Amino acid sequence: MYPISLIAFGRLRLEPCRGLERHYLDMLRPYARMEVTELTEGKGDPARQLKEEAERLRSRLKAVTCPVLLTPEGKLRDSEALARWLGERMDRGASLAFVLGSSHGFDPALKAEVKEQLSLSPMTFPHELSRVMLLEQLYRAFTILRGKDYHK
Repeated sequence: MYPISLIAFGRLRLEPCRGLERHYLDMLRPYARMEVTELTEGKGDPARQLKEEAERLRSRLKAVTCPVLLTPEGKLRDSEALARWLGERMDRGASLAFVLGSSHGFDPALKAEVKEQLSLSPMTFPHELSRVMLLEQLYRAFTILRGKDYHK
């Protein structure tokens, strides 16, 4: 099974989202060993908050060969393109960590450092929904790579 980390600032508060997260984590179990880490959001001035969050995040990303920030300006990929991208990283043996930022996003310096950035949509979604949507898209990508019918 392929190891993938999901690092999220903030926790899931809504029970329906927690239930959907459990659902997709269970569905991903045959394909990936998912590790979900929740970090607390910083407080105070947004610029200072983002710098503090970036520092805490950098230490977690040091061991990851392919960190991916989920950002509005990130690359838009359809499901098939995401599956190809994921398959290429798996073939290389890259360690993956997808990161959902806090309510203010990410520190600009961190965004400049992390090459891989992904956008789930040009629309804005609450972080709780984005987290579930990412898990669903990862599951969909694995089914595409394995030739399963789910993705149709």
